[in-house]
Amino acid sequence: MNIEAILIGLLSTAHTPEQAEHAARTVLRQHAHQLAEQIREDTRASLTRVTATNGADWGRTWAQGRERAADLIDPEVQP
Repeated sequence: MNIEAILIGLLSTAHTPEQAEHAARTVLRQHAHQLAEQIREDTRASLTRVTATNGADWGRTWAQGRERAADLIDPEVQP
């Protein structure tokens, strides 16, 4: 889903309030999911370096905290 295209469409044409609300919710949910995925990717990419610098226990705790933050952000993980 292309967030930019949705925003352009939303802002460039007339919509009912319900359509505008649906589009806004869709954009926000997709953005939140993409942000959470970026956090997860960055965590995986940095885990070896963080663990080597700070030790295995600290690295594991750091990664778990970031994964939990990503889960809180990601609407696809929310119950």
